[in-house]
Amino acid sequence: MEQTLDHISDEDLLIYYRLAKKCTVRALATKIYGVDLKFSYHVVRLLSECEQILIEGDLDLQRNREQLKSIRRGEWTLEQIEHFFQDKEKQLEELYVKSVLPYKADEAKLKTLLLECLEMHYGSLEKAIYIAPNLEADLKAIAAIVNKYN
Repeated sequence: MEQTLDHISDEDLLIYYRLAKKCTVRALATKIYGVDLKFSYHVVRLLSECEQILIEGDLDLQRNREQLKSIRRGEWTLEQIEHFFQDKEKQLEELYVKSVLPYKADEAKLKTLLLECLEMHYGSLEKAIYIAPNLEADLKAIAAIVNKYN
């Protein structure tokens, strides 16, 4: 049985067209599944990654791949997402208290790692970046010059 749109007025068709044009795939999926799949996916992903970092001090981005795919396919209800979040939130609070990870990142090590990564990708950065050998000594020399003229 073929259906036609002959029974709908041009004005109603235009209204429908404008509404359909505004409707994104994400909004449509949210309407169908009753939950924002992309948001749910990221909530579960981030919570799982936090847990992994707190327990192992490392991150494997492929570990929960199948679980995340099932969320993207709409196989999790809003209630399941909320339950997962509540349980994981409690677990993360406990893990955070017990964690042996340092409270603050070692900035010097991170800068060194970043420079090494940039050099691996772009080659030598020797001419592009100046790293002061002794910043404190330079600051003291500048302060001495300023004090001389005060």
